[in-house]
Amino acid sequence: MTETFAIKRQPALAVQVYDQLRQMLGAQVFEPGARLVEEDISRRLSVSRTPVREALFRLEQMGLVEQGDGGFRVPRLTLQDVHEIFQMRRLLEPQAVADIALALTEADMPAQRAGRDRMLAATTEEEAAAANIAFRALWLSHIPNRRMQDVLARFDGQVVLVRRATLRSAAARSLATAGVCALVDAFEARDPVTARRVMEDFIDAALASFEEVVTVAALGSLPLQTESKP
Repeated sequence: MTETFAIKRQPALAVQVYDQLRQMLGAQVFEPGARLVEEDISRRLSVSRTPVREALFRLEQMGLVEQGDGGFRVPRLTLQDVHEIFQMRRLLEPQAVADIALALTEADMPAQRAGRDRMLAATTEEEAAAANIAFRALWLSHIPNRRMQDVLARFDGQVVLVRRATLRSAAARSLATAGVCALVDAFEARDPVTARRVMEDFIDAALASFEEVVTVAALGSLPLQTESKP
């Protein structure tokens, strides 16, 4: 009898670098407008420049970094950019969660409850942002329409770029937590109508929170860019 062995294949190095850089961008390790130097990143991640370059090109395709002036930079999202992102969210995400409410099984619910409980347990801005991003990734993975899932996944990183700005205040974090709890309740009840309404309210509240942050920035308290793109 021939003995067989399972070979555990690690993701390609460029994929690992991409995932790491995407997490760092979501955590705002790099400031908006910061130049992303291949040599610096390769030294920081202890890899060669080739996988870093491949990862940066992929991040550019996803809209998470920009090319210009001979290199890559972290984009500065304008208010116009954010309005466009939220318009896309308002068009697609309510339908997505309505479909999820009908598709989830009881076996799927423990993970949904755990995501909710993580939001409830968050006590800092960093914990709330991480929990919120993780919960978003969870429900995105359950969208039954794969084409819709692909579309939302393509600009999900851009949503993450503004996530921390919408969770800076305790009031905004409280609203976000309430939204997650209400959405999980709708999933529990397999109620697509309520799931749709909850997501619409959630998106509208997040946009209002961002606009409030921009208003404060215009008064000089926060380094956010508020002009529209030309």
